[in-house]
Amino acid sequence: MPDAPEPLSEELLFAFGGISKGLREWVRSRLGIEPGVTVGRAGLLLGLLERGEPVSMSAFGAAHDLTPRSMTVLVSGLEREGLIQRSAHPRDGRVTLLSLTAAGRAIATEQLVPARKEAAALFNDLSERDRAELLRLIREVDGHLARRGIETPTPPAN
Repeated sequence: MPDAPEPLSEELLFAFGGISKGLREWVRSRLGIEPGVTVGRAGLLLGLLERGEPVSMSAFGAAHDLTPRSMTVLVSGLEREGLIQRSAHPRDGRVTLLSLTAAGRAIATEQLVPARKEAAALFNDLSERDRAELLRLIREVDGHLARRGIETPTPPAN
């Protein structure tokens, strides 16, 4: 049986769950630029943009906690719209690689990157010192998760 939580630990768990939901809603509201753009679709387009090279469909899905079925639905829709393309891996035909089309790159750079910056500006309401401390604490919690075998997505490099 795991240890009983220390005082405030359950409150923190509840707070993280609530803030996570609130942040998803906030981000979704900032992505309202293009009809049909969801957080998942935006995440895939931005992820491919940041990679700058084709990425394995299964590796991307695993890194973002998406089931193979979810990835297939997501990719099929974006491919149908001409925003991404699939190709076979040059050395392993069983691996499907994903990359942005010119239209997908344009939406990602012209709409989604600015929308993400607008969403991130929420944290400007905190002082620089508070932002740094919050980030330090989140990274610390992330380290505790990693030591327990739970990997979280790596944030994009600045």
